[in-house]
Amino acid sequence: MFKLKKILCTTAAVIAAFCVFTSAALADTLLGTVHCSTYLNARSAGSTGASVVGRLPSGARVAILGSSGSWYKIALNGGSAWVSRSYVTLTGGKAQTVINAAVSLNGVKYVYGGTTASGIDCSGLVVYSFAKAGITLPHSAAQQATKGTAVAKANLRPGDLVFFDTDGGHNNITHVGIYLGGQSFISAQSGAGKVMEASLTNSYWAAAYMSARRIVS
Repeated sequence: MFKLKKILCTTAAVIAAFCVFTSAALADTLLGTVHCSTYLNARSAGSTGASVVGRLPSGARVAILGSSGSWYKIALNGGSAWVSRSYVTLTGGKAQTVINAAVSLNGVKYVYGGTTASGIDCSGLVVYSFAKAGITLPHSAAQQATKGTAVAKANLRPGDLVFFDTDGGHNNITHVGIYLGGQSFISAQSGAGKVMEASLTNSYWAAAYMSARRIVS
């Protein structure tokens, strides 16, 4: 009887893991697939010291709500949890190809006029990332803001471009980032000196926000 209960509990845990990808996987959510030898621990916070709240089998699809450093925040059984980015591969069409490319340059140093992994600026990151999806864009945030179609902030999807006026005047586009979902975006920041992620809800970025454009659907 004890063995039977153990088997049933293990089976239930695996089924629960496969239920990660639920209604949270809406237009504003990035999707990924778990790749590991056995299972991936889902934790209560983005740290290996955080408690394990679930286990995901290899091949499980997850809805990614956000990210922090080397961790993804995912939807899990009606709530959320954190998993290591090393074991999750983003999946999907051109928008996610763009995001894959941008995220791969996370931490690369900021270089004005740069468009490569050796050094890159904000519009250069966009040029580089969209080129991976076969799309050519001008190397200028202001010019990129004329491409594609306008998108309301409330309707952002992963892969959309988000534009800012970092000069404080709110009348001139000076910065661009790539929306990741979950209110997060990635960009090459001159102040930080590198490519990094940030939140649209951050007071600085919320005040500087200007507009958004959708290049790929």
